[in-house]
Amino acid sequence: MEAVAGKVVEYIDQGGRFLIKKITSCITFGEDLKTLERNVQRLSDRTVDMRTEIENQEQSGRKKRKQQVESWLNEVELLEKDLHELKEAATRGKKNIGALKELNGRVAEVEQRGNFGELMLDVDGSEECPMQVQPVQEEISKQNIEVIWMWLQDENVSSIGIYGMGGVGKTTLAKHTYNRLRKDSRYQVHWVTVSQGFSIKGLQDYLAKIVKLNLSHVKDEDGRADQLNWAFKKIKNIIVIILDDVWERLSLEKLGNPLGVQGCKMILTTRSYEVCQKMGCKKLLKVKKLNASDAWELFRKSLGSETRLSPDIERVAESMATKCEGLPLGLITLAGSMRGVTDIREWNNALNEFPDDMENDVFKVLKYSYDRLRDKTMQECFLYCALYPEDYKIGRDELIGKFIMEDLVKGNSREKEFNHGHTILNKLVNLCLLEATADDFGDEAVRMHDLLREMALRITTDKPRYMVRAGIGPQVLLGQDWVFNLDRVSFYNSNIKRIPEDMAPNCPTLSTLILSYCDLTMVPGSFFQYMNNLQVLDLSYNSELMDLPSCISNLESLRALSLRRCEQVKSVPPLGKLKNLRVLDVFDTGIEEVPQGMENLVKLKFLDMGRTDLDELPKEILTKLSHLQYLNLPEHVNAPDLASLELLEVFRGGFCDLHNFNKFMSSLHNYEKDWWYTIFVGQVNIDLGFDDYIPKQRRVIVEDYTIEAATSIILPRGIDILEISKCHGLSSCFVDNFLSQTTTSRGLTCSISDCDEIEWIINVPCISFRNLKVQCLPNLVGLCERKIEPHTFQDLTELVIEKCDRMKKLFPRAMLQDLKNLEKLVVGWCSEMEEIIGREEGEESSQSSSSSSTSITADLPKLKKLYLQQLPELKSICEGKLMCDSLEYMTLEGCQNLKRMPFYTTNVHPFPSLRKIEVYDKNWWERLEWEQSHVKTLFQNIVI
Repeated sequence: MEAVAGKVVEYIDQGGRFLIKKITSCITFGEDLKTLERNVQRLSDRTVDMRTEIENQEQSGRKKRKQQVESWLNEVELLEKDLHELKEAATRGKKNIGALKELNGRVAEVEQRGNFGELMLDVDGSEECPMQVQPVQEEISKQNIEVIWMWLQDENVSSIGIYGMGGVGKTTLAKHTYNRLRKDSRYQVHWVTVSQGFSIKGLQDYLAKIVKLNLSHVKDEDGRADQLNWAFKKIKNIIVIILDDVWERLSLEKLGNPLGVQGCKMILTTRSYEVCQKMGCKKLLKVKKLNASDAWELFRKSLGSETRLSPDIERVAESMATKCEGLPLGLITLAGSMRGVTDIREWNNALNEFPDDMENDVFKVLKYSYDRLRDKTMQECFLYCALYPEDYKIGRDELIGKFIMEDLVKGNSREKEFNHGHTILNKLVNLCLLEATADDFGDEAVRMHDLLREMALRITTDKPRYMVRAGIGPQVLLGQDWVFNLDRVSFYNSNIKRIPEDMAPNCPTLSTLILSYCDLTMVPGSFFQYMNNLQVLDLSYNSELMDLPSCISNLESLRALSLRRCEQVKSVPPLGKLKNLRVLDVFDTGIEEVPQGMENLVKLKFLDMGRTDLDELPKEILTKLSHLQYLNLPEHVNAPDLASLELLEVFRGGFCDLHNFNKFMSSLHNYEKDWWYTIFVGQVNIDLGFDDYIPKQRRVIVEDYTIEAATSIILPRGIDILEISKCHGLSSCFVDNFLSQTTTSRGLTCSISDCDEIEWIINVPCISFRNLKVQCLPNLVGLCERKIEPHTFQDLTELVIEKCDRMKKLFPRAMLQDLKNLEKLVVGWCSEMEEIIGREEGEESSQSSSSSSTSITADLPKLKKLYLQQLPELKSICEGKLMCDSLEYMTLEGCQNLKRMPFYTTNVHPFPSLRKIEVYDKNWWERLEWEQSHVKTLFQNIVI
């Protein structure tokens, strides 16, 4: 009884202490909240100053904010939001003490990481890339470039007009001027393609990007113009805006009146002298046709050095060049069509077929080059490019995907179809009918010269019959435009919004209809009623489109249906009748169920259901789709058995557990096909920025998953990329978690983060790493558990170690022999890191040893980038000498205990590639000791 009473007293005592603690916490909550408010306000005030400084520097166009700075600013915004929610809850009587403590900790952590030194980096992105343009050889062209440059130096010349007939070289001249301006630090230069059908709003949006201005909240054109004018006035450099291919007078007042701002200049190219006059150009330059000598020189150069001409052929070739009337585009295109021809008979035949009545009409030269293709598929592929907006950079992969939809390329596999498509595009580029370029993301693209596009549109007024309204602003669909014999129609990137309710075009021969990027909100039920031959229907990227008409179910000739990124579409009409369908793309739509009748789509080759709200893809449907080559499933859907898909070449999908994943991997043991995949295991965060289309890589991602005891992960043969994050139950040595450890000869790109159990990365030389990124492993001790075989890291080009607080030494000196290919080394936020290249076990530090180790030399011959950040205990980069003459960039931050720089060189011209060193504490930098004093002097010149 006494024991029970004692327990009761103890419980009462414990409860009393808990209650007192709770009451005390509630009493101090208000004070703690005020302290938190002050701390957050201090951060907020700092972000205001930082944003002002950032925006001022960005106005130059030559600086951009560091990514870590942008992330930090976003974190502060999130803290402000969370504080607001905490205060709101407190006013309702909900005093969440735990949330307050957690927020306080985050504020302290964000404040600690807020020491950036320099906030900006030099711009080296696509905006600053030089334009691809052939060097000019003709004397008159060189003179024209110099004339324009001389005018640009004159402060009284604010605008220059370059005019002349189509194909004479106006844009080429402007591109050379653009590239020259880029190289001069006084100027900020921007290129704007105007073309026909421009909209004032579109040009305002483009100029807003130039001056880093957000106009999304301003609808009125005049209000937007005022905002632009204000932004132009803040720019400190001389800004030059090049307006290419202007067809009619532009209201500069609507564009922010840049010429009314000191330091703003404009260059425009146009076919019309009157346009130059109406826009008040201060200087005018007429680009004339080439003389006979220059024309022949350009023609000969465009033929290429591989085309050897005999004296007889040369006479014929000169006659053909003469017929181009000195028009550069005609000369280049015609020469491209004759490239590689060395038979005099073929040259004579080409001369005989050439039109006599040129009359300065460049289109006849271009049409002749098109006719010389003599390959219907290549001609059709060329004409297809005219369905895109003028001067549009068309991604190669996107374009070839369209060729596949249209059945324009052949092959018994997707890989072979793409190879055929690339072959066609290469030929069109080599024949100068298309230009090779890169899109805004740096991927391969092609572009059609505006005159060649104009020629293509002339051809397609007859057979095939096209209607193209691509990229020309707001559209109203008119019934009379939809003639009876249309073959292809494109409204790509046009603002349509709504199609008239009663519109039902009678187009029985129409095979392709492109309505992508049209801001469509609805399509009437009658619209497709008389399009019985429709084979390609592209409604992609209409984010406000809600519903699809049921008559789509009756388009039995349909080969491709794309609803890509139509996020509001919740369902698709029954597809059971569309037995010819090869492509079904519903990526990033809101559909929640598999379309009815999908099991009948037995010819389907491409199925993209990624980022949808589907719960599952029934196994019985997948077994019917035996021709699938490309399959993308939502990452939260457990992928069904894929064994029946013997033709599958590209796959992205997820497995909820390792059991199903390993079962799938085991089934592929004898799978010999070279295929591409991105496979998720566990609860993968879909906001990781995965590509719209599955890239050509072999990638496995395991995230937020607990691995059961004695369970290994079976890696597929040939894997390129492995990402492991937020996993539990792992072995202390990372590589022990994998049953199969074979990789490609390229080496593995591996990312490991937020896995508490891992202490070592590797213990036996079983995996060849190419890139290794290790983050937030709190118990990581080192890379190698024991002394391992040589050449284990011989393929390593990039190593990143961040937030691994138990690591003291990055790697021993003996590992250096394996790091001959290391190009990038990042070590950051490791609170106990003392050495980068460490001493061997038992070796004394040179600081405590009477025999100095400075005679020992370490060599990282390919190291280009070195980043050492927030390493408070770092005492040594390398004891001895460190040679790395390939170094280009270096960042040093928060390494206050580092006293000595070991960099050493024997070169007469050391560190020839070194461009920039970022140092965040200049006083610390000045106190450093150096292995070689002249290296310090060299480094000092590029420290920022």
